[in-house]
Amino acid sequence: AAARRILHRRKRRWNEIDDALRAAQNHPPLTVPQRREREMQIVSRVLTECHGPPKDETNFVDVAIDHLCSGCHYLDLLPAARLCVLRLLIEAAYDSKRIGDTVSGNYNQRTTAMKALEKEKREAKKEAKEKALADEASAREKLADEAKEKFLDDKREEIRKLNENSHDLTDEMVDSLTDEEILEFDEDIKADYEALPAPETFTKSQVSKMVERMHEEAAFDTDVLKVLSLDEILYRERTVLEEMEGQLVGFGGEEALMDTSLDRETIRAIEGLRKDIEKAKALAEKLPATREKAIEQLKDAVLDGTIKVLRSAVTAAKKAKLSGPDDETGGTWALDLLRDAALELENAKQNKKLIDAQKDLIAKRNKCFIRTEPIGRDRYQNRFWKFDHEEEGSIWAE
Repeated sequence: AAARRILHRRKRRWNEIDDALRAAQNHPPLTVPQRREREMQIVSRVLTECHGPPKDETNFVDVAIDHLCSGCHYLDLLPAARLCVLRLLIEAAYDSKRIGDTVSGNYNQRTTAMKALEKEKREAKKEAKEKALADEASAREKLADEAKEKFLDDKREEIRKLNENSHDLTDEMVDSLTDEEILEFDEDIKADYEALPAPETFTKSQVSKMVERMHEEAAFDTDVLKVLSLDEILYRERTVLEEMEGQLVGFGGEEALMDTSLDRETIRAIEGLRKDIEKAKALAEKLPATREKAIEQLKDAVLDGTIKVLRSAVTAAKKAKLSGPDDETGGTWALDLLRDAALELENAKQNKKLIDAQKDLIAKRNKCFIRTEPIGRDRYQNRFWKFDHEEEGSIWAE
């Protein structure tokens, strides 16, 4: 049985080599009769010393193997047939050694891939931990800075109110007061400033909220991010349109352009307002359908989680005017769903390096997979093995 398997394998290998050589030399593929003729000649190519008479169409080697597989005695074979069987068994012993080396190499490669994968995971955890610590430290510093800034702004307003009665300072002088001057204005102010919470005194809840806010601002590359719902965005746009229409009415409406006494600056202002109002009204008619499509795209992208899909959805949302500059804070405003998609995009970018490395290592590990159990035994208790990533149809006997 071992001899038959090895003979079939060698036949197949010789056929593959022939086909590859013909393809390399741009020869046409063999016809069916030519392939049959090649099959008749293959034995003499595999075992040159064990082929029968040239005009004998009987497959000499197959007959010898069938003789042994039917239970007949080995000594009943012709000397050439015995030589054929011995040659095949020697080839089997060689292949067994080669397979042993292959299995050992695969095992070593698999072990190396597993160690590299574990190392990559440990490094990823370490980087994530270091980044979390850095974000926490930055959040604590920012909380402390904001507390100081708010304290100084409040004290400036208190000084302004006190000055309304004393009139010691003008409004311009109050606005131009530096932080140091405000602190030196009163001993109580300086004491209260020094009593403000230090970075390490903030609670974990406060720090976590600040870290989330910092991540959101970083996703939009802005210092301040205002997150709005769709209704709030529509309300802002209606308010802006009403304000522009009110300004135009204040100039006397479009009919004011007929007034020849108006100066050039007023005329330019009226024309600019009129164009802005027309543009806002056109967008109010066009944007609902575009925004509805962009919002659906954002929802699908968040569920998908891949960089390409998320980037495309974020770009479409920005084109649909679901984010923009915020004049009130000097930062950016954005739809809440767009904020979620932008955060997912940033997380996907950070995880891409690790995911790609893990994919390569997992593929390498799987390629080096070896069986640890045989697929079965025959009635003589010989074990049979089938290895993954081996040529199809190859079953090895131990």
